[in-house]
Formats: sequence, C-alpha cells, structure tokens
Amino acid sequence: MMLRPNARLLARFMAVGGCGFALDALSFQLIFLAGGGLVLSRLLSAAISITLTWYLNRKLVFRTDAVNRKGPEYGRYLGVQAVGLAVNFGVYFLMLEAFVALRAVPILALAAGAAAALTFNFLGARLWAFRLDKNDSMPAGSP
Repeated sequence: MMLRPNARLLARFMAVGGCGFALDALSFQLIFLAGGGLVLSRLLSAAISITLTWYLNRKLVFRTDAVNRKGPEYGRYLGVQAVGLAVNFGVYFLMLEAFVALRAVPILALAAGAAAALTFNFLGARLWAFRLDKNDSMPAGSP
C-alpha cells in the first residue's frame, strides 16, 4: 500500500512519538517510584522525552539534519512542544482530578495526555519547527 507523503510523515512521526512515549512512561515510572511525586516526575520525564523526539524527528522524519541549524530548530521544536505539553499536562491533571482512582496508576492519565497532544504536535512540527531556515535549502530527493 502506497502512503501519500504526509501520511508517511505522520506514520514516522507517530513511530518516533511511540519511542518518546515509551521513554516518557519509563522515566516517569522510575522517577515516581523513587519518590519524585506526580508533578516532578511528569516534568522530568517530559524533558527527557522531548529531547529524544526532537533528535529522532530531525534525523528520521523531517530529515533536516543536513540543512537546518540545530539551535533555531530546537528552539522552534521546544515552542511547539511547550504548547503541546500544556495540552498534555491539562488532560493529565484533569484525568487525575476527575478520576481519583487514576492516582494509583497515573500512567493511564499520562497516556491520555499524550494522545490529546498528538495532532497539535505533528502540525506544529511539520509547519513550523522543522521548516527550513531562510538561508537553508533542502537537498534533492528529500521529503
């Protein structure tokens, strides 16, 4: 089955997101079980997974490694992720408030937050974070 270019990008983006979520969930659980608490555990696990997903999206999805400067691109990615994270955290905390039983297994609230932020994060990454810098040009044969 042939996927259109945007569908291929979305599929790769989701695969990278899956890796990011796995690292996010693992680091969250480890920090939480070590006594980090709900908020600190979430903040630290998010920082770890955002850096991984930027790197993997840069290399595997949008393939801007050879043309974009890392600093401005990472800054734009952080901006997109900050808003996406607000959506993510909002859903996470709403789930924990609305369903007190989830506090015993907060990983489920974490998953709901990640799912809610997916669409925003993809569009922000595609249209803004990984756009070419003004003086950059995409090599021939790139997506």
